[in-house]
Amino acid sequence: MMSLKAARRYARALIGLSRESAQLERWGAELERLARAAADPEVATLLASPTLTPQARVQTIDHIAERLAVGFPVRSFVAVVTRHGRVAELEAISQAYQHMLDEHLGRTRATLTFAREPDDAQVKMLVERLAAIAGKTIIPIIKVDAALLGGVTTELEGRIYDGSLSTQLAEAEKRLCG
Repeated sequence: MMSLKAARRYARALIGLSRESAQLERWGAELERLARAAADPEVATLLASPTLTPQARVQTIDHIAERLAVGFPVRSFVAVVTRHGRVAELEAISQAYQHMLDEHLGRTRATLTFAREPDDAQVKMLVERLAAIAGKTIIPIIKVDAALLGGVTTELEGRIYDGSLSTQLAEAEKRLCG
């Protein structure tokens, strides 16, 4: 398993190839698509096979990248990653890349978990409040968990803000039961 430090080194290398934001965004999306494809169990098994020569492994991942319409810079980068025996770590590299790109662009991701599907106004209001707290642009990741009963929980930069009805009821029960 690749260390977070190694994944960051690879991600930093790709980011270092360009500082044009639109290009960096496109590369991140391409890297993410390719990482998801390489993580597919059948593909991962094939790429990890000891019977596959290193050259065939590079050709295989390049063929996958071509089918996914991945541009030359990312294809070349992934070929280097593959030659270094790190193709199984593309997901970690992709996540590190996204994190570094978010920092570079002054944004952060927040996971918003609602009890039921939220409407756009709810999400917008919450995102605006979180942006004020973080001082960054917020990219919301919306999840639904009926176990919350109502309200929302938010994970932002390693902190959890729990406004769920289930937590409020549990706290009320503690206060009443002492």
